[in-house]
Formats: sequence, C-alpha cells, structure tokens
Amino acid sequence: MSGPLRTTTIVLLLTMVATLIGACGDPVAPGGAGGSDDPAPATAPTAAATGERWLAVVEVAPLADDLSALTERLRDALGLALVVSPVDCFEGLPPELEAGYLAGAVGDSAEQVEALVAEAGEQVLFTASVTIVCTD
Repeated sequence: MSGPLRTTTIVLLLTMVATLIGACGDPVAPGGAGGSDDPAPATAPTAAATGERWLAVVEVAPLADDLSALTERLRDALGLALVVSPVDCFEGLPPELEAGYLAGAVGDSAEQVEALVAEAGEQVLFTASVTIVCTD
C-alpha cells in the first residue's frame, strides 16, 4: 500500500474501532435524556443494555475505503456519534442493505442524529431505529 492510501486506511480502521467502542462501550444508566448535565451528543445511551439506538445514515458503500473522505469530513463534527461500520452490525436497516458499509451518526433520538448530521453540513440518506449487534 502506498503512503497516503495506507494512512487513510489506518485512520479509517481506527475510526471504526473507536466508533464501535463508543457505541458498544460502558453502559450508562438509562434516562440520560433531559436530565443529564453533559451536553455532548450521543455519549449517554438510554438503551445501552439492548443496543437500541437511532442511526442517521449519510452514505452507504460497498467497501470501507469508499467512506474515507466522508469519515475525514465528519470526524470532528460528529465526534463519538460518528459510526463507520459494516451494515451487518445493525438490525433494523432497510432490507435492500444486505452488505457493505455505512457512515453516519448514532444517538438517542431521530431528531438528535439528524441535527448532528445537518450541523456537520451533510444530508441524511435515511434514519432508522436500530439494534447494534456488533460488540468489541
């Protein structure tokens, strides 16, 4: 692999690992919405025990490398809400998404994740209530 492509691949893989850790990491007590002093989005899952979350998908691609440029654009804007993952890691996606990878934002409500994507300057492809089935 050449230098820039290798660097991009490494950054993408690290982002995917960090995203999965953030999405499937330490559970937080339910009821974080509305009563939390922490204004950071998507860091306190209300359904951590079941993995149920809202997902606003920005792009779907056959290969993870195809999402590298988008991942770079979204990294700072979405922070821990950023998810770049195989579609197999989610139950509740549209049935036509049988394989590939997706990039988007994960959080506690449809409104929250759609607002995060809009604030990042991107369009939402679709939003779904999903169950995260991949763990670290």
